[in-house]
Amino acid sequence: MTQTNKTPLPEGRIWFVRAERNNILAGCFLEKGVVGLGWGIGALEPDEPKSEIIQKLAERFHDANPKTIDAWASQIKRFNERMAVGDAVATYDSEHRLCHIGIIRALLIPSAEGPPPEYEMDYVHRVEWQHQVSRDDLSGPAWRGLVNPQSFFLLSEATSAELRGLCAPAK
Repeated sequence: MTQTNKTPLPEGRIWFVRAERNNILAGCFLEKGVVGLGWGIGALEPDEPKSEIIQKLAERFHDANPKTIDAWASQIKRFNERMAVGDAVATYDSEHRLCHIGIIRALLIPSAEGPPPEYEMDYVHRVEWQHQVSRDDLSGPAWRGLVNPQSFFLLSEATSAELRGLCAPAK
């Protein structure tokens, strides 16, 4: 069942941050009030050139395909530069079949405030989690919009609209 507080989601974009493989960090994201990405290359400046990110990723992942490294670097750049305070963000908890939605409250907080160090979350944003939507309440197209293989992406307008509708406070 969908649960919501009285705060409606803001208009505009909704980002999706995967809670690691098999959603193992979903509980940690919720408990600590964060979302994060990490490849174990250390914290970067928000305006770090993509070429430097690619170099650090290539040093850490010697056998990775250069196209994969480029895609990872692009995700890091978007996470660090395009997410904004006030944007909505979602993550999925497969164990409980819930999509959690919140509002970004602070950007690039110290990674020590995020998931445990073994998850190597180099980039962490503070989130105020406000809503949860049951997987069973989502339409097929909206669910498919959440299963993108990327770690971090912008939800489509249609999926965002559906989540916004499910999170609307009851009148």
